[in-house]
Amino acid sequence: MRFSTKPILAALCLCSILCCSPKPFTKVVVRPSTCSQHVQFADCASLGHLLEFADLVQKPVFMYFYAPWIESCKRMEDQVFTNNELAFYFNNYFINYKINADGAYPGPALADRYGITRYPTLLFVDGKGKIMKRHEGPASTGQVLEMGYFLHNAVEKEMISMGTK
Repeated sequence: MRFSTKPILAALCLCSILCCSPKPFTKVVVRPSTCSQHVQFADCASLGHLLEFADLVQKPVFMYFYAPWIESCKRMEDQVFTNNELAFYFNNYFINYKINADGAYPGPALADRYGITRYPTLLFVDGKGKIMKRHEGPASTGQVLEMGYFLHNAVEKEMISMGTK
């Protein structure tokens, strides 16, 4: 009895094409925490997709609303978000999202949605977009870390809901 190798080769080719082909476009890009010693902000064109992702991984979203022409926003980016301890903590326990409220869509729409009138504004929201903590105006590294520690611990102890239950 002769055995044909063509069906086996065809199956192997099909398998390698399916397994090795690029994955579908990801709507949210979150760099691994090891990519930088700075806070890693997610790339996403839609808050809905970002919240869906945060809900899936059960992490709060840290939203940083800024305007590039405001000096206190520049200082926060240069001095706060570059702190190693803050970056390590926020990159591991939050989905970080940076929003130029004075820029292109969705920045101004998100600023309107959350009633942002002062820059910088820091928001922590759950996977449904509900505000868990709000801070208006500049903050020091210690203040931002304190907010992060408080929220992470409160979520861990189920004192604050992530909006998924």
